[in-house]
Amino acid sequence: QEEDIMLLSDRKCNTRLFHRKWNPVELSVPDRVMLVEAELDLVTAMLGLPADPSFTETRQRPLAFLSQAREDLRGCMATEALSYQPSGKLRHWLQKLQTAKKTETTGCLEASAIIHIFQVLDDLRCAAFQEQCI
Repeated sequence: QEEDIMLLSDRKCNTRLFHRKWNPVELSVPDRVMLVEAELDLVTAMLGLPADPSFTETRQRPLAFLSQAREDLRGCMATEALSYQPSGKLRHWLQKLQTAKKTETTGCLEASAIIHIFQVLDDLRCAAFQEQCI
């Protein structure tokens, strides 16, 4: 019982990482790519953590797919990323993410990443569709 309570409290977050007052479609295409790359960094890091043996195998396919998507994004933006300055909206969110990585528990970050995986996939879709994203 006490162990269950510890697990739940470890997953409680002080930061609502994936809650934003803006939609990725409002961002420029390079901003969308930077957004989803940061989200994918978090998600792949969390899926790569040691897990219960029953979950370890289950997470391998999504981890492989998301890792490949992240590498593909990095390849697309490699030359542009050196000089690109993100918008204020994105810069603020990236700062919030960096702060959360330093202050939130691993359990919180892991739960947030897994719960919001479909939002990350939708952000990836939006970045891929570029100007056609709706």
